[in-house]
Amino acid sequence: MPNTAIIFTCAHVDPSISNERFDLLGKLIYDLRPDYVVDLGDGADMKSLNSYDTRYPQAIVSQNYEEDINHYNDAQDRLRMKFKQMKRKRPKYYGLEGNHENRIKKAISLDPRLEGTKYGISFKHLQTDYYFDEYYEYENSAPSIFNKDGISYAHYISSGNFGTAMSGMHHAYTMLNKRHHSTTVGHSHKRSIFFKDDSYPNPTIGLVAGCFKGAQESWAGQANMDWWKGVVIKRNIDRGYYDPEFVSLERLKSYYG
Repeated sequence: MPNTAIIFTCAHVDPSISNERFDLLGKLIYDLRPDYVVDLGDGADMKSLNSYDTRYPQAIVSQNYEEDINHYNDAQDRLRMKFKQMKRKRPKYYGLEGNHENRIKKAISLDPRLEGTKYGISFKHLQTDYYFDEYYEYENSAPSIFNKDGISYAHYISSGNFGTAMSGMHHAYTMLNKRHHSTTVGHSHKRSIFFKDDSYPNPTIGLVAGCFKGAQESWAGQANMDWWKGVVIKRNIDRGYYDPEFVSLERLKSYYG
């Protein structure tokens, strides 16, 4: 029996932005009852551990590690809340570590004195073992790739030996040409899809799934207009092929807001 899945990525949970969109997505998941949900990473923004605002005190003063963690956990709770309230069996949840979650590990590697589950910083604070049935952390300093129903999932696919993220105007097409296998990624915040219906032995699809951000970013300028905000429903998943449906954040708001 072909499966149904909901895919989202790059939610960039930030204490300064409401988590209301996770209530909306939770309602969609509850109504659709997919077989599983895939979070492609960068769910936690972790601005408190970024290395870009160190020259700007006005940015630093608004950053707080504890608030970053609490807001992320609140988002995950909201996503699953309706299943708990209605006491129904929930779908399986698969998650991947993105480069923003990886900020925690980078901070510890730069200063091991910071590590601690009670009074320090720790990857365990994200509670991935609690929220996800399977969670795939970085491997060899790069996002892991896991396979489900003939589709590879990763936060991003690297473009070469140096591990930089693949991107570009024809992102999905380029990804298929490299992997020759149905692949779904996030990271770029953009939306891209390419079908190779004549691929043997099964058709393949390359998908870049946009983002699930709650607001525009002041640092991104015009790039904000390039980003697509929403989630992707995959229906009739069979050996790497599926029927995709793009559900924008605005559409979620119109249905459930």
